[in-house]
Amino acid sequence: MTATREDRQTRARLLDAASTLFAATGFHGATVRDIARAAGANVAAASYHFGSKEALYLEVLRTQFSAIRARLEERARIPSADVLARLSRAELEQLIAGRLSTMLEILVGPPASVYGQLIQREMCDPSAALPHIVEEFIRPEMQEMRAVYRQLYPALGAAEIDRCSFSMVGQVVFYHVMRPAVLRFMGRDGYPRGFGQQLAEHILAFSLGGMDRLAGRAGAAPPKGPRKPVRKAPPGVRRAG
Repeated sequence: MTATREDRQTRARLLDAASTLFAATGFHGATVRDIARAAGANVAAASYHFGSKEALYLEVLRTQFSAIRARLEERARIPSADVLARLSRAELEQLIAGRLSTMLEILVGPPASVYGQLIQREMCDPSAALPHIVEEFIRPEMQEMRAVYRQLYPALGAAEIDRCSFSMVGQVVFYHVMRPAVLRFMGRDGYPRGFGQQLAEHILAFSLGGMDRLAGRAGAAPPKGPRKPVRKAPPGVRRAG
């Protein structure tokens, strides 16, 4: 059956309302009745379009994942293994910088995406959707970045590379989770425009410096090519003024 324009509009309103409420209260805190009321629809409409609260929550997450994936592909697409093998150190670093800048733009803003709130709520009070989050988004992203790090640091083992990846992600997440405290410390009401790009440059230099040291301990030769701070912003990302 072909969905009518009204059906599509109702479904979109339900998704928008669900995104807002799940981000504010988490999966367990929001009810289908609350979501339907916020969307200007009835509970029967929510059941018709999504079947259950769990299915609606998964659709919200998948919609967010799809949008983020599209931004990452546009800004810093990870090429095939053959292409990666031919990239210089500077080009590999630029791929990482693009990923960092995009995730900071999403989590830090301004404006910050609802994605960060959704994931923060899920991590604090996990739902049955957590395995889907890991398998559909986190694991694929980790696998792509593993390929880049292995190319940069072939002497590092898989466990070390994963720890380094999580460490880099942790620095990004810090500025989202700790936003109220960081802003009070900075004496600001919000993160300034361009702050995410400055953080991307810092996190890249800090993290790769640590990975250089780990590779040195593993007896690896210094990486080929000079390692310089990334100054050129990825396409579509505003540089700090």
